[in-house]
Amino acid sequence: MLSNHISSLILMVYVVSVIVGRGEITNCAPTKLTILANCSFNSTSTNMTIDKRTLSMTIPYSLHKNSQKVFPVQLITRHQSQKPLIRLDLNLIQCANQTSLNWTSVESSSTLRGEFVRTVLTEKNIMYLSSGVTYLRNLTSTNCATKTVYRTDNKELFQVKFKIESTLNDYCSKENLCYPIDIYQCDHEQYRCVCRSPLQSYLTSDQHSICVHAVKNLSQCTIKHVRCLEWCHLNSSATVCTCPKDLAQKKFSNGNRAYCEGRRNGKCDSFIQCPLGDSCIHGTCQNTNGKLHQLLSFDLITISIIVSSLILFVIILILAGSVYMLRRRRWKKHYHSSIDPVYKRRQQTNLPTSSDYDNIIYGVFRNNVQLSSRILSSNDDQVTDTSPFTTAESPSYHPKIVYLGGEQQLTAIYA
Repeated sequence: MLSNHISSLILMVYVVSVIVGRGEITNCAPTKLTILANCSFNSTSTNMTIDKRTLSMTIPYSLHKNSQKVFPVQLITRHQSQKPLIRLDLNLIQCANQTSLNWTSVESSSTLRGEFVRTVLTEKNIMYLSSGVTYLRNLTSTNCATKTVYRTDNKELFQVKFKIESTLNDYCSKENLCYPIDIYQCDHEQYRCVCRSPLQSYLTSDQHSICVHAVKNLSQCTIKHVRCLEWCHLNSSATVCTCPKDLAQKKFSNGNRAYCEGRRNGKCDSFIQCPLGDSCIHGTCQNTNGKLHQLLSFDLITISIIVSSLILFVIILILAGSVYMLRRRRWKKHYHSSIDPVYKRRQQTNLPTSSDYDNIIYGVFRNNVQLSSRILSSNDDQVTDTSPFTTAESPSYHPKIVYLGGEQQLTAIYA
């Protein structure tokens, strides 16, 4: 047993270089080795699950860089496209009868039966890991003042199980869940992580979309292990705040102070302010000038519709009158064109002129009358009237001529 301690001391004298402080390398020749027993994780944080030498935790994203506090375990984001690293403070490992030790090296492996690789810590007690399971053993701490090397028992194996908080729209499935499961859930239709109700999304300063609980005041934070953010308010001194989803959006005043601005016709109160030009009336953002403008706009629209209707009515009347006049003209033209042949036929069958009758028919008729009168006067001795028969020379004589028509063009003369 003693020979093992001596060989370990000789090995450490020639191999171990202890780094003290930040980057300051000091050669130390320890002469004493102390094996530490009953070492385990020790923390009062409620976000960790500790079972002696097993540590489990889902590590959340920091809300804001400036508000980031020093936690035993936290994320270090380098670039959004790269996976963040996990910063582990090995001071979480405490041993009996040793209040504080500055661990300077540790052996680690990603598998239980894999090869353990010793890592010399460039920062006191600080080790950087990736998500997943990591096994630690043989943590060492060297005290150059006492020339003593402290090392954990080789049989004591430490296990850390780290998961990184999911972000919204991360891929998920039945095998790949969203973490923490009491904050996120998987949308199996879109295969993306979403917030559980009543949580809402929040964009961190590193442009990571996470889930938080928005409340008016921190006394309303009743959901365990969920980060709460107060509603933004001009009178609030909180540097990190948010606004209730579907009710308001985050705005900044001229003094770079955040506040919640409601929507038009939306809810308003002492926390949610109305947009510029609106007033909070009975808990609703209303724009009185907008109402007057709407009324005026409504009147203008009504008047425009009435005037347009009248103009359209007049145009319809004019068109109807024009169509009526055009059809009337066409009817008249058609009517006259249809009676013109009849009229011409009637003109062709008109009575002969008086001169024609005087020259032809009437002359014959007159001669016959004169001849008949002479014959009657010579044969009838009893006729007492010696006055001659009235002939055409008499101005009062007007025989009546009747045109009988027909194809033979007959004419009747009545004396």
